[in-house]
Amino acid sequence: MSVHWLRNSCAPVVAVLAVLLFSSPQAKAQTSQGASIKIGYSMDSLAIERWQTDLDIFQKRAKELGAEVLVETAEGDDELQFKQAQKLLDAGIKVLVLVPHNTDAAARIVNVAKARHVPVLSYDRLVRNCDVDFFVGFDGAAVGRMQATALIQRAPKGNYVLAGGSLTDNNAKIVRDGQMVVLKPLIDKGDIKIMADFWTADWSPVEAYTNMAKVLASSKDSLTAVVASNDGMAGGIAQALEDRGLTGKVLVSGQDADLAAILRILSGTQTMTVYKPLVAEARKAAEVAVSLTKGEPIERTGFLSNGAKNVPAIMLDPIAVTKENIKQTVIKDGFQSLDAIQKNLPKDKWPQ
Repeated sequence: MSVHWLRNSCAPVVAVLAVLLFSSPQAKAQTSQGASIKIGYSMDSLAIERWQTDLDIFQKRAKELGAEVLVETAEGDDELQFKQAQKLLDAGIKVLVLVPHNTDAAARIVNVAKARHVPVLSYDRLVRNCDVDFFVGFDGAAVGRMQATALIQRAPKGNYVLAGGSLTDNNAKIVRDGQMVVLKPLIDKGDIKIMADFWTADWSPVEAYTNMAKVLASSKDSLTAVVASNDGMAGGIAQALEDRGLTGKVLVSGQDADLAAILRILSGTQTMTVYKPLVAEARKAAEVAVSLTKGEPIERTGFLSNGAKNVPAIMLDPIAVTKENIKQTVIKDGFQSLDAIQKNLPKDKWPQ
């Protein structure tokens, strides 16, 4: 069952219901007056640049709110993440913030936390088929639509490759669903041909490189575009294209607005990325986590279905980034530094 927005079909009351309230009686029972707030933060991995950024911002905002953050990172190991979550619960956390490696397998982490009356905030990736208390993240389908739209605007016809993320992360499937909303009509018309379609374990740049190299070696058709679902994979794909003398000749999408991706966009070896304002996301997650410990009402923007329930959610809007708007997006927000970009590129490649 795909994650999807639930919308009220009764138009006269949409505006009234745009912001709803959510509170957790379990969290209220868990927080004692004057007690130090301990937040458990269970992470899949810090291997990708963006996750360290998330963690730093989350910790800073939580500290401002008087909370202590206990962090565990599993580096893609589901069994280790489960044990680390138990360790956090044993340490007396009042809320668990969970970035799951496997969005299905992580349901047992949620179940253990709820058995101890500890609320769970699913962050950026929605844990499936369990009683998650709240979700903070972005609309993955919108990310996919932005990626595909940016490519077809430049090449509405041609041979495309679909490079999906990790099948253990339901977000990868949601992003693909969004991509196909844009691509399928053109595929059905025959304007776009899918040369290859692969998924990439743990969003690995090395595996993306290997998969792309195999596609290029086995196909005699010219390649128009690669719908790469994140920037790490886009980096591996760009290297495979370079190895075949195709640098700058094939459109490539991405997601996360990593520094390396921004440099590739300015150099002409990646077409676009999708920027998810992580400062806003991580700060909001910290605020929600603290509110959950206190049983305070939380403003939500809607619900997401995780297969077991409609999870109260705050969804932020992603932003498509191209060479033309780098200064107005990631640099303006302070997510990437103009100085760092200029140090890594010749002057004629600097953002305008």
